[in-house]
Amino acid sequence: MKKKTGILVVAFLVFYSMIHLGRYLPDLYNGKFSLVDERSYDVRLVSLMVDVILSFLFVWSTYYTLYLFYPTRKYFQLAVALITTFVACFVISYIGSRWFSVDHIRMSQFFRGQILYSAFYVVFAMVFYFVQYAQFKELRERELAVQNRDSSLAFLRSQINPHFLFNNLNNIYSLVYHQSDQSLAAISGLSELLRYMLYDTSETISLEKDVHYLEKYIELEQLRFEKPCKLNFNYTSTSSVQLPPFLLIPFIENAFKHGAIAADHAWLDISISTAPNHEVVFRCTNDVGVKHKDHVGGIGIENVRKRLELLYPGNHRLDIEDEGNIFKVELKLGAYENR
Repeated sequence: MKKKTGILVVAFLVFYSMIHLGRYLPDLYNGKFSLVDERSYDVRLVSLMVDVILSFLFVWSTYYTLYLFYPTRKYFQLAVALITTFVACFVISYIGSRWFSVDHIRMSQFFRGQILYSAFYVVFAMVFYFVQYAQFKELRERELAVQNRDSSLAFLRSQINPHFLFNNLNNIYSLVYHQSDQSLAAISGLSELLRYMLYDTSETISLEKDVHYLEKYIELEQLRFEKPCKLNFNYTSTSSVQLPPFLLIPFIENAFKHGAIAADHAWLDISISTAPNHEVVFRCTNDVGVKHKDHVGGIGIENVRKRLELLYPGNHRLDIEDEGNIFKVELKLGAYENR
């Protein structure tokens, strides 16, 4: 935590003015207040400056003592230091007042007149410090939360690439093993998607660009079959939208992995649309195959759930329905902001 001496000085001067103004309020109320002072202007000015400096000495010493000892939680040393500095400041203030005062001031007289004001200055310094410390602690907690969030996102995103690559390498291996003519096209399509993974490392990309790579992914999956399977892919946009990369692909990947892929009817229906308020609506419905879910996969959709909680906290809705022979996904995303 940084010392804020300038702000402390300004706040003290305001507090000093208020506390001394309150000192004369009873006289103002009773009509006994008078501006007549037998001392010269120079003497009064010097007296005021000395009083301000000596009063600020209480504030600064208390603030600096808390700054040194409170963050370390050494409460006994803190208590001793606060008492010591208060006594020292009170003695220095008494000596200074005697030095610049024309009249002789006794210690008992000075104590009765100044102890209350000195306590006010100490309390003011403590309040100022703890308010600053609370702000510093809140800011530090926010920074830690952002760091933890970024680390979590980096880890979740690193899971996507191996998972995606693992599935598609299996597809290409199958094509090569069966000496399919689609092997080279599959490798070319995968290389383009890998460039997307490696070089689109920004926080967000345009929805149009993400849709383009979704189409590339579907083309890559179509190469697994002798005849392209039938599916519906609809994309309509009324506004320019940014969203994090790799957010939608796991749902389509899951459909191809566990869906009842057919060539005679549309077994997969994908719909992506945007609203003028930059809301994105993604729907994916597919027939479910007879194969059970394997133990290797399954991190894709769970990964997306975690990313949504981090990227769109309270600003998204993900509904997944498994009706036995139909699997439905509906995802609604609010306007995304880089947080």
